[in-house]
Amino acid sequence: MKKVLFYIFFLAGQILAVNAFAQKTDTLGTEDILNMTLTDLLNIQVVTASKIQQPVNEVPATVFIVTVEQIRNRGYFTLEEALSDLPGFQFRNINGFNSYIFMRGVPSQNNLILLMIDGVQINELNSGGFYAGGQFIMSDIKQIEVVYGPASALYGTNAVSGIINIITKRPDQKHSHISIQGGNFNTGMIDFNVKNNPSENIGYSFSGQYKTSEKANLKGARGDFNWTNDMENFENDLSFSARLKIKKLDAGVDYQEKRASMTTNFKSVDDIYLDKNSLWDIYFLNAYLKYLNEFHKNWSFKSTGYFRDATVKSNTINAIVKASDSDPGMQIGYYRPNQLAGIENQLNFSPSEKLLIIAGLIGETEWLSEGFSETYSNSQAESPAVPSKPKILNNNLFSYYSHIKYSLIKELSFSGGIRHDFSSYYGQVFIPRVGLIFQKNNFIAKVLYNTAFRSPRPWDYTYGTGNENLEPEKMKSWELSVSYKINEKINISGAVYYNMISNKLTKQTNQEFDRWINENEVNTAGFELNADYIANNLTFYINYTFNDSYDQHENLIPEISRHCANTGATYSLSKNMNLNLRANYLGDRNNPTIIPATGDDKIDDALVFHGCLTYSGINNFTFQLKANNILNTEYYHPSNRFEGRYRQPQRIVSLKATYNFGLKNN
Repeated sequence: MKKVLFYIFFLAGQILAVNAFAQKTDTLGTEDILNMTLTDLLNIQVVTASKIQQPVNEVPATVFIVTVEQIRNRGYFTLEEALSDLPGFQFRNINGFNSYIFMRGVPSQNNLILLMIDGVQINELNSGGFYAGGQFIMSDIKQIEVVYGPASALYGTNAVSGIINIITKRPDQKHSHISIQGGNFNTGMIDFNVKNNPSENIGYSFSGQYKTSEKANLKGARGDFNWTNDMENFENDLSFSARLKIKKLDAGVDYQEKRASMTTNFKSVDDIYLDKNSLWDIYFLNAYLKYLNEFHKNWSFKSTGYFRDATVKSNTINAIVKASDSDPGMQIGYYRPNQLAGIENQLNFSPSEKLLIIAGLIGETEWLSEGFSETYSNSQAESPAVPSKPKILNNNLFSYYSHIKYSLIKELSFSGGIRHDFSSYYGQVFIPRVGLIFQKNNFIAKVLYNTAFRSPRPWDYTYGTGNENLEPEKMKSWELSVSYKINEKINISGAVYYNMISNKLTKQTNQEFDRWINENEVNTAGFELNADYIANNLTFYINYTFNDSYDQHENLIPEISRHCANTGATYSLSKNMNLNLRANYLGDRNNPTIIPATGDDKIDDALVFHGCLTYSGINNFTFQLKANNILNTEYYHPSNRFEGRYRQPQRIVSLKATYNFGLKNN
């Protein structure tokens, strides 16, 4: 049945495509991606791949863009939703305080992907992972740039599987909006944005949002009896951002606070934990000041100072141990503050059209908690004392990097780069990369060799009995990517890659040790195929990913499916109405442990449909009706928390209303 529905959906897209060929080119919807040609999309300027603005097809990397129009027309509510329609992504969503994102066949705790907002990293400082979820202000995003493959030659640690850079809208025009959204599972949101540019040299913006959701019904049988019928599960996100531009200066502040239940982190049935009243409260504060001087047609200089704070607040209740006849139980309080300050100076030099040189220096100081500070109450009903400040470790980092791009001939260019890190706690790491880019007419080919590393963090060094001899995990990657624009409406692309991670951190557990060690390998051979169609009142895409991930013993890596596919279409029903339909196919995969509910380790494949209808024909109002998991498909993600699996959200329907002040096109 799933395959039949998939082919019906695909056929419907083809029928719409044939219909679009017959339309006149001026049949366009307002504020829609349909106003853009395929050539426009293929030449979108990106900054993440080379730390300098370039057309996406000229950078030495495979890059996918999630545009502002796609975010709006598809009604993305979280970062994961925006990434789920791209090739190469898989997920472990525990429907709790975090969810985990895998790129190109490598599972992790989000610590092998670098996540940034406007080029400033927001990975959690102590563990190196980032928090996914609803705390990102989706309405304030201009585009999401996703760089596939290792990028440590420019960005250092954590840029192993790839980079996700959220580019926010600039304060360069007068526009404001306010939105309110509500749906089942207590899904709710209110957000606003104010932008103004009083003069040519000055602009400012403010954005904010509050989101809430209970995500899914996991009570009793719906959650494989892992939790009782009394369980609570919630996520409440509070976010603010501000931007200021004065001539050559840019300043920005982002604040995100995620408050979520810890219920799904532990089982409650046949276990010691209570499945209510816990709280994970973490905030991220990121501030930056950027100065850009293009003082000559061949020279430019950029300096960025930044401050980052990622703190698990002292009111966090990590778990509640249930009371019993012989034990009153207890609440466990956590506290973990972390800060970082840094500065990066970058010089760009282009003495001719053939040559571009990028060079940079980075200096950072980190103040990191050695671990959690913990307190314990005397009973299940009693709150724990506020934890004291944990022991703080100091780390200093100095890095330099250099990147060149040289046109060998008109159609062929060479790119190469290095980065050298000097860290006070993980030593020196030297990382190179090289690539060739061939462009002729509508054909582009890229041959890339990239390397990357992830340095051990205090979280790793001090886990269990601890291991101070940990070394960085390292990746080597070979990739061939091609793209061909068949005509002004159709583009096809693909990539073939082989990635090898060595020194993989592995948990060693026995009677003497419970710690991390460098032991395993993860090898991934894979390919991605993608096709886009844009014409008149229709956009259509389809992509497929194959990943064969295995360890040094040729065993398949759990949690990674070999086959994934996504497809979708946005159709302009009228000048003011767009309909978007999407489907995600998740291939079967192995769970890390045997699942008690099924007696094996298999996570079945699933086909999940989503839809969004947008109407903007009433004055300055826009209304959006959105449905995730339209067919209420029962499907699961794997678990590395306990022996079990995670039921994914049932059908969620929501209605959003937006009022736009001033200009409609933002």
